[in-house]
Amino acid sequence: MIPEDCALAVQDGVVCVVGEAGDVRDGRDETGVYGNDTQYLREFAVRVTDPEAPDSGWDRLERQAGPDGVETVLIGGAPGEGRGDARRFVLNRSLTVDGDVVSLETTLTNYTAAERTVEVDLTAESAFRHVFECPGFFSPRDPVERDLDETERESGAGLSGTSPDGTTRTATVQLDGADAETTDADDAVRATASRTLSIPAGESETIVATVRLQPTRGRVDVDVDPTVSMDDYPNLFDAAAETLRALMLPEGVPAAGAPRFVAPFGRDALLVGFQTLPFAPELTRSVLTYFAGRQATSTDPDTLAEPGKIPHEGRRGDLPALGESIRSPYYGTVDATPLFAALVAAYGEWAGEASIPDELYDAAVDAAEWTLSTGDEDGFLWYEPHDHEHGLTHQGWKDSADAIARPDGDAATPPVALAEVQAYAYRALDGVADLASARGDDDLAERLAERAGEIQTAFDESFWLPEEGCYALALDADGAVDAVASNQGHALWCGIVPEERADSVIDRLLRSDVLTDAGLRTYAASHDAFDPLSYHRGSVWPHDTSLAAMGCARYGREDAVEALAERGLMTLSTAATGDPGRWGFPELLIGLDGTEADAGRAPHPDSCEPAAWSAGSAFGFARAALGVGVEADSPTVDPADGIDGTIEATLFCRDRRHAVRTSGAATVVTPTSEAPASTGADPDREHDNQEVTSDG
Repeated sequence: MIPEDCALAVQDGVVCVVGEAGDVRDGRDETGVYGNDTQYLREFAVRVTDPEAPDSGWDRLERQAGPDGVETVLIGGAPGEGRGDARRFVLNRSLTVDGDVVSLETTLTNYTAAERTVEVDLTAESAFRHVFECPGFFSPRDPVERDLDETERESGAGLSGTSPDGTTRTATVQLDGADAETTDADDAVRATASRTLSIPAGESETIVATVRLQPTRGRVDVDVDPTVSMDDYPNLFDAAAETLRALMLPEGVPAAGAPRFVAPFGRDALLVGFQTLPFAPELTRSVLTYFAGRQATSTDPDTLAEPGKIPHEGRRGDLPALGESIRSPYYGTVDATPLFAALVAAYGEWAGEASIPDELYDAAVDAAEWTLSTGDEDGFLWYEPHDHEHGLTHQGWKDSADAIARPDGDAATPPVALAEVQAYAYRALDGVADLASARGDDDLAERLAERAGEIQTAFDESFWLPEEGCYALALDADGAVDAVASNQGHALWCGIVPEERADSVIDRLLRSDVLTDAGLRTYAASHDAFDPLSYHRGSVWPHDTSLAAMGCARYGREDAVEALAERGLMTLSTAATGDPGRWGFPELLIGLDGTEADAGRAPHPDSCEPAAWSAGSAFGFARAALGVGVEADSPTVDPADGIDGTIEATLFCRDRRHAVRTSGAATVVTPTSEAPASTGADPDREHDNQEVTSDG
């Protein structure tokens, strides 16, 4: 998470993190202008000095932050030492991100009775470091030597860095009406521009500095406009949709989160596709298209690529090109591949099997075949720590080094088979079997469905903890990793849990050592190894809770849906809309509870904010609260009892858009004649509008 005195804006894969004064100043490791996994500028600052009181400085008065910009209001310091000395100026600094251009607009208002003159100085500086080299990143790597250059231009300058692979990146900076000069600064290049500004009494003057980043990427336009509203959470879903739009990369896939993870991550984006599917099918389809195009076709032990696998992460910049990174892309995940196959099947369920092009179907089959071939005799998917300098120890969503441990804290002994991953495999094979059957590929359908059934049976036998009444976190070389954790909520979501076990599993999740006021802990507080400050062994992740809520809805446990959805939505609302100086949705929260830290809603210091799958969680909770599904080519809505207020949403199913409104005991679903092109619908086809009213 960025420090409290910082704020960020992100659009089209460009991120700008500003400090206290609303601009980027060298010396603050977290700040910078970033794009394509490169820190294009480590300083982008406009300083205003009052020559009559050069040491008076500036105090921050207010800040408003949003996806496309940060507005900071500063007031000039008192010019003298006497009490009540007049503050002469108000400075309004507005930073905006628009494509590959970052603008820093500074408006200065003179609140005195005389004309005043100020000095305005722009400083731009860069070493064109990869994000993995930046001190603000987790564990910065050794810097790569680059050829740096600078070119003076009218009212500005061009700064550039060329890496050993020959790739050149350029930041072109400009300050309106200023004289510019360039200099070398130790390990960086710097441009400065100065201008004297005269401001009449009681009036304002504005000066604009800009930086253009090159090269840029072509953009895939995706309509990300999910429509949901709930009385009790005003503005929440608009904020969630805005956040997802802000995190959309030019490639048409949401970045995992900012500022560190502005890159495609398979698991994260695929889960966002699940969370938003009924409300924004075009987003889901774009995610699937992107990862189908990056599905591995060969084997590479350095990146863990294998035919059929879906990547975990894809980074840009010169470090991957120079062989200093394995993340371009990196396939070190055991779960993204079955999640991909399962999402293709879920998309077909909502949009219609005919809407799935051959390329997506073939990719889903290849992913299912990888799932089959990688599984052991029970069909379980295992992984070993990746023996590489930059490899991951754990390859599920809980991928921190100490995430998978027994109740006493002993680490799992490799290899490891995670509970939720077996559920993903079950759902993937079962779903692709249905797609194969619809396409007349009966042999494949039978083979996949049979293996899905075997996985379900083996899962229940091998992972069940009778003394806990729930499933183990994982299996390892020594047997069951018998910790109670949130992973079994994913098992409910995938439907692998037998009906006769579901109530017991749900009841275990609702016990106080797992359920907090903010949602589900990743690890039960009753275990000695519980750590609420850890990344995955006791913290609370909104996306994790949202999947469990959808799982409870699958098994008809409306009390659990209410408990999880209300906690999750309140947490998201508090975090995302409670402070105008920050925006977005935190990746995780500290696993405290009650009065320990604001009802357990304290953001974790290592949290990305915003995080895509946390923004998507708002829609995941809405899916659970509405109880949405598909039957006979039409959406079904069965709202959970106990969810107060009115819920309105737009659902897309097959070739129709459906308006949904539920309030109290009345639910109305109204189909319309319009449909998004991405569902494969015929927009000219006419439909009869009708209303369907149901109780409950």
